Amino acid sequence: MNNAYDASITFKDRMEYDKLSFYYLSLPVILIGHLLGALLLSAMQLSVVDPYSVGIWLLLNIIMFLYRYYHYLLFKSETEQQKLRNAVLWMDRYYTNVLISGIIWGSSAFLLFPENSLINQMILFLFLFAIGFSSLGVLATKRELLITYVLVMYGPILWRLFSLEGALYTNVAYAIMALVLLMMLVANYYGRVILDSLRERQHFIEIKASHDKLKERFFSLFERAPVGIYYYNEALELEDVNAQFLKMNNIEEKEDVIGYALAENIDDRKIIEAHDKAFEGKTGSYRGPFKLADGEQYNLFVDLSTVPMFNNANEVAGGIAIINDITSEVTAQEKMMRNAYYDILTNIPNRTLLMDKLRNLIEAKKTTKFYGVLLFLDIDNFKKLNTTYGHDIGDKMLKQVAHKLEEMTGHYETLARVGGDKFVVLIPNAGKDEVEVKTTTVKYVEKLRERFFEPMFVAGTDHHVSFSIGAVFFGETTATPFDILKRAETAMYEVKRNNRGMLKFYEDSMSAEVEEQLMIENDIHKAIRDNELEMYYQPQLDVKTNQIIGAEALVRWVHPTKGMIMPNDFIPLAEESGIIVKLEEWILERIMQDVKAMSLEMEGFTLDHIAINVSTVHFLEPHFVEKLMLLVRRYGVQPEWFELEIMESGIMRNVDDAIRKIKELKAFGFTFSIDDFGTGYSSLSHLKDLPVDVIKIDQAFVKDMNEDDEMIVEAVVAIGQKFNLEVLAEGVEKEETLRYLQSIECDSYQGYLAHTPIDLDRFVSLIKREE
Repeated sequence: MNNAYDASITFKDRMEYDKLSFYYLSLPVILIGHLLGALLLSAMQLSVVDPYSVGIWLLLNIIMFLYRYYHYLLFKSETEQQKLRNAVLWMDRYYTNVLISGIIWGSSAFLLFPENSLINQMILFLFLFAIGFSSLGVLATKRELLITYVLVMYGPILWRLFSLEGALYTNVAYAIMALVLLMMLVANYYGRVILDSLRERQHFIEIKASHDKLKERFFSLFERAPVGIYYYNEALELEDVNAQFLKMNNIEEKEDVIGYALAENIDDRKIIEAHDKAFEGKTGSYRGPFKLADGEQYNLFVDLSTVPMFNNANEVAGGIAIINDITSEVTAQEKMMRNAYYDILTNIPNRTLLMDKLRNLIEAKKTTKFYGVLLFLDIDNFKKLNTTYGHDIGDKMLKQVAHKLEEMTGHYETLARVGGDKFVVLIPNAGKDEVEVKTTTVKYVEKLRERFFEPMFVAGTDHHVSFSIGAVFFGETTATPFDILKRAETAMYEVKRNNRGMLKFYEDSMSAEVEEQLMIENDIHKAIRDNELEMYYQPQLDVKTNQIIGAEALVRWVHPTKGMIMPNDFIPLAEESGIIVKLEEWILERIMQDVKAMSLEMEGFTLDHIAINVSTVHFLEPHFVEKLMLLVRRYGVQPEWFELEIMESGIMRNVDDAIRKIKELKAFGFTFSIDDFGTGYSSLSHLKDLPVDVIKIDQAFVKDMNEDDEMIVEAVVAIGQKFNLEVLAEGVEKEETLRYLQSIECDSYQGYLAHTPIDLDRFVSLIKREE
C-alpha cells in the first residue's frame, strides 16, 4: 500500500490490505524456496524411489510454482484501487494456492516415500517440516485453513506411517504429530507477531497521517488565512509571516520582513504594548493605522490581536499576531459620514451640516451682540438649461457654480447646497445693527455678482449665471434653524416672482403670501385627482366676416373653497413645481374627449381648429410627440382639428428641437401657432425657419392700443403676410380695435368684444346658432 493515507478506508480494510501486500510481496522468496526444496528432495529420493513417481511429483511442483508466480505478477501489475477493491478475492487466491501446495507436498508420502530406506524417510520428514513451517505462519490467523493445511500436508504421511508394521513407525508418527502441534503453536505465535507488526504499522501510519493533516491544515490556515498572521520573538522580531500579511503591506518577498524589529521601526506605543501583552500571558489588542517602515502601503487601518506562543515546556517563547484589514470599513464609515454632511455632486456641505452649524450659531448669538446673515441663492432659469441640454449638463454647471462660490467663501462662512440649484451662504458675524448688517450683505452680494460677471462655458457655449437671493439676518432669537432657512427661502421666492437676479431681505408679510401659494401648489395635485378642473373655450373669429372659425381651449380651476381660480394664478406655479406635465396631460385628454363629443353632436367637425396651449416644459419633453399621437388614436379624432400654441420664448430655448417636433407633428396634420408673438427677442431671425402656420399678437399690444402699439401690430401683420402666415390678434375688446384690424387686413381675432370663454355645452350651442 502506498504512503498516502485515505481516511475513507477502515482500519480493518487497511490491515487486510497490508497483510495481503506482505504475503504477495514475499511470495517470490517462498516460491523459490519451495522449488529448490522440491528439486533437492527429488534428487535425493531418486535412487530409492521410482523415477516415474519422482518425475510426476516434481512436475506438479513446477506447475504450481509457475501458477503461483503468475498470480504474483498479476497482483503486482494491478493498481492500488483495484487491489483494494479485490482484496478479498486476492486473499482467497493466496490461501487456495497455499492449500494446493500443501496437497502436492502431502502427496510426497505416496510418491516419494522409500519403504526400505530409513534415512531417506527421515529426509522426507525433514523437508515436509521445513516447507510446512513457512505456510503455517501464513495460515495461523485462519483456524479452519490451518487445520485443513495440516491435514492435507501431514495427514498422508501419518496415514502411511500408521499403516506400516512396527513400533518404530508408530512412534515416528506420534513424534510427527507432536512436532506438527508444536509447529502450529509456533506458527500461531509467528502469525500474531506478523499481525501485531502490521497493526502497529497501521497505527503509526494513522498517527502520522493525522499529524500531517493537522500540520497541513495549520499551514494552510496560516498561509491562506484571509487575515494577516505573523510570529515574533521576545525581541519583537518577526520570525514568520503569511501571504495575506505581505499583501496587506505591499511586500513582495517574505525574506524582506523576517527579522524585522517592530520596536525599532514602529513609533506608535500602543502597537508595541499590544505585542508585549503576549509575554505576560495575556491577549493584546490594537485598532488603528498600521504601517511597516519598509512597506509601501498607505492608509492601512487594522484590527490587531496578539496571543502568547508556548514551547514544549509550556513557557512563553514568543507571540502570534493576527491582523484584520479594516481599511474598507473605516473608509466606508468616513464616506458615510461625508455623505451625511456633504453634497455628493458638488462636494460642499449639505443641508444637514448647514443646519448643525446654524443651530450652533443661534445658540452662540445668545452671548454675542453680532448679527448673523443667511443668504438663500437660486440660479435663475436653471430649469431651462436642464430641459434644453439635459441633467448631465445641468450637473456640470452646478459643479462650476459651487466651485466659484467656494472660492469666494471666507474661512468663517459656510457654503452649502440645500437641493437642486439652491445654495446657502451662512455669514456668522455681519454687523452689530440692522444698517451695518444690510450694508455688509449688499457688499457681499455685489462681490458675488462680480465673481459671476464672466460667462461660464457649459455644453460648448457661454452661459451667464445670475442668482435670485433671499436674505434673513438674526441675533438672539427663539427661531429654529428651520425657521430661519425658510424665511430666507421665502425672500428668495419673492425675488423670483417680481424681479429675478436681485436681493431681497425677508419681511414678515412675505410668509402669508408664500403659504397661500404653497397651498395652491399642493392643491393642484388634488385638483387633477378629484377632477376640479374644467375646460372653457373662447371663440376665434374671422376679422372680415366675423364668423367663428375656431376656439382656444382654456383651463379653469373650480377650487372647493376658493372658487374659480384663473390660469395665471396656478399655471406658473405648476411650471415652477414641475407638475405642469401631469397637468397638461390631463388637459390634452379632456380636450380630446370634448372635441370627440362635439364632432358627434354636430355630426362632424365644422370648425377650422381648436387651439391648445402647450407649455415649453411639456413640449420639449423627449416623448411629447408619441404621447400626443396616442391620445389622438385613443379618442378617434383627427390631428387636423387641432392647432398647438407654443410660446415664442419657449421655441427660442431649443430651436432645433422645436423645429424637429413641429415638422413631425405637422406631417401628421397638426397646425402650429406662435403665442405672444412680439414679446421675445429673437423670433424674427428664426421665423423663416419655423414651420408654423399662425402668429398671435399678444393682447398687451391690442387691449389698450396706442400709436406705438399700432406700429407693432402693423409690423407683425406685415411679417405674417411676408411669410405667408395667418395673424390672430388677442384681447380685442373695442369696436374701433376691430375696425383697425380690418383695415390692416389682420386675419382673425379673439377677445371679450365677441365672446368670453364658455364651457363646452354653451360653445356647442353657440356654433349651432351660427350655422
